[in-house]
Amino acid sequence: MKNIIWILGIVLLFSSCKDKIHQKYLANSPVYTDYETFRNSGGFEASKSIEQQGNIYFKDDFLFMVEPDKGIHFIDNTNPSSPMQAGFLSIWGATGMAIKGNYLYANSFIDLVVYDISSLANPTLVERSEDVFPGALPFSEKNYPYKTIDKSKGVVTSWTIEEVTEDITNSQPSWVGCFNCDASWAEVNSTFDSGTGGSGNGGASTGISGSISLFTIMDDYLYVVENGSLLHPFEISNPASPNVYDPVYLWGDVETLFPHNEYIFMGTPSGMLVYETSSPTVPTFVSSLSHARGCDPVVVQDDYAYVTVRSGGPCGGDINQLDVIDISSIESPILKASFNLKNPHGLGIDGTSLFICDGEDGLKVFDATNPETAGDNKLQQFKNIQATDIIPVNGIAIVIGEDGIFQYDYSDLSNITLLSSLNF
Repeated sequence: MKNIIWILGIVLLFSSCKDKIHQKYLANSPVYTDYETFRNSGGFEASKSIEQQGNIYFKDDFLFMVEPDKGIHFIDNTNPSSPMQAGFLSIWGATGMAIKGNYLYANSFIDLVVYDISSLANPTLVERSEDVFPGALPFSEKNYPYKTIDKSKGVVTSWTIEEVTEDITNSQPSWVGCFNCDASWAEVNSTFDSGTGGSGNGGASTGISGSISLFTIMDDYLYVVENGSLLHPFEISNPASPNVYDPVYLWGDVETLFPHNEYIFMGTPSGMLVYETSSPTVPTFVSSLSHARGCDPVVVQDDYAYVTVRSGGPCGGDINQLDVIDISSIESPILKASFNLKNPHGLGIDGTSLFICDGEDGLKVFDATNPETAGDNKLQQFKNIQATDIIPVNGIAIVIGEDGIFQYDYSDLSNITLLSSLNF
């Protein structure tokens, strides 16, 4: 009997050893900044060189460009032929912005900050709403898993790559999936996000942004998307002191926002969503229209929505096209036409002129007099830039690409001309 027990013990020992797996892998390890240091950082500085492209925003002859996770460049655009950098507002963790009146709103990792910009030479912090974006994390360039975050240590302001060693058993599943899929809201809008999208009407005192947008203002409300799944409403009837409301859970992984009348149009990797804001603190789902998987900013004018669907990047897919959607019945949007493109990013609409940033194929301008045939009516193409997003306003197309900001005069559509370039 003792021999049987001894043999059984040996079998169990070897079985146990066999079941254990010694695993090593690289992971993103959080780098913390204590809360006091984090919240006392930033301020307005002299202009500096632009190192990384971010969203563009236009208001009152000034152009603003967010440099992801660092802050906002102020550019005097009184003369579009000669834009002049006017200063840099350092905001740790900024990825988006919007402006109403003399107040600028931006995210600072987990906080919302409000600056009085009545003096553009001396922006002043007037409010910081703390911990309103609890899931916000810095962007990671490495597609590795994330180590556990301990919020008692402070705010995660960057990542370092570390080797992790652990013992797991066969009963524990190996790590699989997309390392960065849900970890950072900055991943989607590290390209851009902004306030009032394209030529949307967010109120007479708001600015205008490009189409790849996760901030938007509608009347007395600011809306911000966090991590693709939460829509945060802020009441800004008193612009210097936002009222914070509970976030609304969204259908789908939302990448962009565009306001039109009382509706918010949202782009997701699988289609367009429409929410209405009759109860502004609790936007509600109205309708959707699915498409093949791909990144898809949307802009709206009158009874039509224009959506670009792009392959690759964080969205996957293999479709590159423009979709034109009839939204005259907002509860039942109808796809009317699709047109092949190279690798479309942002887009803008102004009257009968449709502008599409087609990646390495440059900027393309179409006649959208008849929206359903717009993609067949190309007016002009500029191939010398890698175009990413655009603001068409007052006959000037402000385009951002991988290496600069380019401005075109389109007041004469038969002779669109380059006015200036601000390279970085």
